[in-house]
Amino acid sequence: MTPLRCTALAALALLPAATVALAQPAPPLQVAERAPELTADAATVQPGATLTLTGRGFPRNAHIALLAGHPAADAQRIGGAQTGQRGTFTAKIRIRARSAAGAFVARACFDTCRVKASARFRIVTP
Repeated sequence: MTPLRCTALAALALLPAATVALAQPAPPLQVAERAPELTADAATVQPGATLTLTGRGFPRNAHIALLAGHPAADAQRIGGAQTGQRGTFTAKIRIRARSAAGAFVARACFDTCRVKASARFRIVTP
């Protein structure tokens, strides 16, 4: 073995383990999916007015069920929406003219509510 080859082998043996680890390919990055979000355009709304719900983080090109109800009660279906390529939607919901005042929760559900998001709003009387 030539002296140059011996020196090269000795230098490789002396490399720190961290340097060798850096030479290894990095594992693929895990991209966390965005949690679904639902927002209402207003915190308060009057009976007969329109409430705009905006959702994001849902599966793309999916039908979303929209529900609403009192926080401690079962929610009733109030409409639906279709997400686009980015998993977003906007839906305008008309509040019934004879709705009672109080706190409510709007919910956007996909896949029997396995994927869902909610937003609070309050109906106030004039």
